[in-house]
Amino acid sequence: MYIKKTKNASYSTKYGLEFQCVELIRRFYSIHKGLTFPDVVDASDFFKRITEFTPASSASTSTSHPPPNGAVTLQTCSFPYTHHATYYLRPGSILFWKYKKPDYPYGHVAIIWKNDPETNETLVVQQNLNPPIKRYNTAVLFSKMNCAKSKFAGVKLLPREYLTGIQKLECVVHRL
Repeated sequence: MYIKKTKNASYSTKYGLEFQCVELIRRFYSIHKGLTFPDVVDASDFFKRITEFTPASSASTSTSHPPPNGAVTLQTCSFPYTHHATYYLRPGSILFWKYKKPDYPYGHVAIIWKNDPETNETLVVQQNLNPPIKRYNTAVLFSKMNCAKSKFAGVKLLPREYLTGIQKLECVVHRL
């Protein structure tokens, strides 16, 4: 359990431990794609330093798809963005928030789970923030990302073949 502190109070939340937003990314890609990455200090360090994922151990689940010859290169993108929003906000992309006190003292990271062009909605899965699955208007989110003073550091993109099936993964979506 994580204890969140504000100016006026401290309270427990069921959304993980400090730095565990990074653990969510590691666990997700290890279980579903057979990929992992070296240890990092926090989400900000992850964004700055990690440029590739590597195959997880052979103990990975049978649903993993490890690369045959080693590392999977990540494409790191940040302001200014030159492509359409759905190029960056596709299921499986990794969205990063900048280091900023008090809200994001370690940065923050989440997985783009779904992007529905028909409803103009993007859903992200995150740990340590409420709600754990957050709905964004895609145009609004991308507009906030694509400005010089954005709270978003950027996105990391895996090759498209590693993103197959992510949007179809089932989970319970709660509006909190």
